[in-house]
Amino acid sequence: MNSPAPMTLGNMRANRVRSLAVYCIACHRSAVLDVEGYADDVPVPAFSPRMVCTRCGIIGADARPNWTEQRREP
Repeated sequence: MNSPAPMTLGNMRANRVRSLAVYCIACHRSAVLDVEGYADDVPVPAFSPRMVCTRCGIIGADARPNWTEQRREP
């Protein structure tokens, strides 16, 4: 059985979301990351292992589409 392909930034943008919600897995700090400068074919999960927490310094975070942004747009 094949698992579905991960969401890409292009899929995310088609759903009116332009940023990622990022959460540190160690200290729970959260941030919003603007991903407008990245190509549409970049998978959302590619960001998680590259995130560095500015509070505790751990590498790796939970990065997901910032769905709250979708509710703000008309």
